[in-house]
Amino acid sequence: MGKNYQYYVEGEDEEKIVKVLKTELRLIEPGKIEKFNVVSEQFTNLRVMSLKMGTVVVLVFDTDAGNIDILKKNIEFLKKQKSIKKVLCITQVKCLEDELKRSCNIKDVKELTGSKSNSDFKHDMRKEKAFGKKLEKKGFDMKKFWIQTDNGIYKEIQNNSNEIKI
Repeated sequence: MGKNYQYYVEGEDEEKIVKVLKTELRLIEPGKIEKFNVVSEQFTNLRVMSLKMGTVVVLVFDTDAGNIDILKKNIEFLKKQKSIKKVLCITQVKCLEDELKRSCNIKDVKELTGSKSNSDFKHDMRKEKAFGKKLEKKGFDMKKFWIQTDNGIYKEIQNNSNEIKI
């Protein structure tokens, strides 16, 4: 029997990248994606009630903001749930744009989408239909993506990305 994966991502940008990595590029384990900022919102029983037995929960979050105490409470809460087999953390050091710059042959993220500016990048990425192809064109290397551990307030949170990479 295959594992069930439930991804909780910070926002639309992370939702887009996880969709591209699991569907278009098939580089991470498939699973459901839900927007939920685990460093600023707390989980409730209602939110996790629908998870299937044996679910692996994957928390994807930036390390440039948020509250480590809320994150720790969320991890502890999730670990106590009977339906959850494992809780994995994916630290984006410091943010998604930095991860993309480290894992592609680019200096600025705007190069990925041909955006006019770095601030236009997120909007352009979200509407891009073939973002995976754009990543590949710029030499995207999954071995360099989501591998760092933060040395700031999130330094005690281990990056478990290797457990979802295919």
